[in-house]
Amino acid sequence: MKDNVRVTYHYKNRERGTTRLWLAWPGKHAEEMITTCSPLEVTTIVDQEIAYFELAEEESVELSYSRGKYKKDESRLSQEERAFYLRSTILSPIVDEMEQLAQKITAGSNTNLEKAKTLFYYLVDEFQYVYPPKSRGAASFLLEKKGDCGEYSFLYTALCRSLEIPCRTVIGSWAVGKIQAHVWNEVYIEESGWIPVDCSMANIQKKKKWQFLLSDIKTLPWRKYFGSTEGQRVVFATDAEIPLEPAYEELEEDRLQTSFFDIDGKPFYWGYKTVEGAAPYMQPAYIRFSEKNLEEPAAKIDSKSYLGEWVVKETGFRRFTFLLKRISIAVVVIGVILGLIVDHKFLGAATNFALVLAAGTFLARRERPLLFGVLTGLFMLGFLAAVSG
Repeated sequence: MKDNVRVTYHYKNRERGTTRLWLAWPGKHAEEMITTCSPLEVTTIVDQEIAYFELAEEESVELSYSRGKYKKDESRLSQEERAFYLRSTILSPIVDEMEQLAQKITAGSNTNLEKAKTLFYYLVDEFQYVYPPKSRGAASFLLEKKGDCGEYSFLYTALCRSLEIPCRTVIGSWAVGKIQAHVWNEVYIEESGWIPVDCSMANIQKKKKWQFLLSDIKTLPWRKYFGSTEGQRVVFATDAEIPLEPAYEELEEDRLQTSFFDIDGKPFYWGYKTVEGAAPYMQPAYIRFSEKNLEEPAAKIDSKSYLGEWVVKETGFRRFTFLLKRISIAVVVIGVILGLIVDHKFLGAATNFALVLAAGTFLARRERPLLFGVLTGLFMLGFLAAVSG
C-alpha cells in the first residue's frame, strides 16, 4: 500500500446540451475503483480500455481508484500490439524524411537498445523545452526545434518506429497534486520489455537544473531518464491517437471558430474534431460538445470543459512527509513574518526547527538529497544555536 497513489477524476458538463465523454479507463490496473455512474459501454483498443459516457447539462461523473507505483512493464508484445506500436500517425508520422533522419542519427549503432539510446541523446541535445508549443506533432517540432513534453514524445515515437522499433507515447500525470499533466515514452526492446524514456525531463535536468528545486517530484540525473524514472507518475493512456468507439461525429470546420491548438500548422478544434477518428491524446479524456455551444457566443468553454479535473495523492509514508513538508514551510513563512514584528528567542528557535523539518522532509522523500542533506545539517546547527541562546 505504501507505494500506491489515489487518483480522483471529475468531469462536469457545464456547457449547453449533451456532452459525450470518452475516458481512459484504468481497468485491470486499478484497485478500489469507485465511480458515481457506470459508463454506457467500455471498449478495448489493443491494450487500452476506453469508457463512454453521455452527460446532460450539469450532470457529472467522478472516478476514483488506487494504483501501484509506476514501474517498468516487462510484458511481451503480441503481433497485434507490435503492429499498433509501429503504425504511422498524424502526430508521429513515418515518412521518408523521418526514416532518413532516424537512420542518420543512429548510424554506427548496432542493436535496437543502442539506437533507442542514441535517439534519446539526440532529442535531449538538439531541442528546447518550451510550453506551450505553437503547434503539436513531430513534424512541427522538427521544424521549430521547440516544444513541451508531448512534442518530445511524439518525435521520439516517430523516430523509433521509423527504425521498426515499437514505441508508444504514454499519456499521464505526475503522481502529486492537481492536474499535473505529463507525457513520456516507452520503447520496446525484445530482451527487456518496455523501457521508460523521458526526453523532456532529461532536457530540463541537463539544461535547467533548478526548475524542480522545490518540487514534490523526485528528479534523476538526466542520463537516467533513459531506462528508469523516479516512479512518481500515473499512466492514463498507453498511446496517443487511440481510435474512439462509438464513432465520433465531426463538424465541418466552417462552423468552428476557436482552435484549441495547431497540429502540424493546421488549426485543430478540440471537442468538435478528431484526428482521423482518434482523440489526439487522452489526458485522461476526450469530449464531443453539443452544437448548441456554437449557436450562442456567450457559452464559455475552459480547460475544465476540455479535460476535466484530476487529483493524484500519495499514500502512507510519502503522504505523511508531503503534509509535514507543507506544514513546515507554512510555519517558516509565518515565523519569518512575525520575526519582523517581534523579537523573541522562542520564535527564532521555532522557525529554525521548522526549517530543519522542511529540509528533512525533502531529504526523506529523496528530492534533491545532496542539496537538502547539506541544508538539513546547516539548519540543525542554526536551531541548536537558537536554543543555546
